Amino acid sequence: KFLKTDATELAHCVEAVRRHALARPDVGFAVWHEGKLVEQWRACAASPAESATTLDQRLRDVLGDDFLDRSVLVNHQQRRESTQGQPAVRVWGRVGIPDAARARADQQFCYVNGRFVRDKVLTHAARSAFEDVLHGHRQPVYALYIEIDPTRVDVNVHPTKIEVRFRDSR
Repeated sequence: KFLKTDATELAHCVEAVRRHALARPDVGFAVWHEGKLVEQWRACAASPAESATTLDQRLRDVLGDDFLDRSVLVNHQQRRESTQGQPAVRVWGRVGIPDAARARADQQFCYVNGRFVRDKVLTHAARSAFEDVLHGHRQPVYALYIEIDPTRVDVNVHPTKIEVRFRDSR
């Protein structure tokens, strides 16, 4: 619940809740302001790691039909295994087709081990993947989830924990 906020502060609050909602489709979220429901996302059946359908449902609810209709599924696991028998790195989610690119980077969501992050290496990698098809300052759209051994990523880079540093950024 947010009290006595102006429109800009409310928009920032809604954006923060939106990021959490994308991280946890198994949890319902509601944003109220001055007694009125501003945004609501109902809980889905399971976590994004367990079901692409569940993730698609939450992505559609939060980012809209257009995002889902104009994106492709990503599901990649690095073949080399970690010491616990798990893939060393797993990446899944959705990436927009080039025609879905936007003027602003407002639909770029990346999660590392369930935590929303802004990382220059990841942003550069996404932009580089589109370098031959995006012109001008167009920004790709994506919602990507990365699972990696926690010892390979440092989350204590920034006080808000929104930035990370990979032990081996390559």
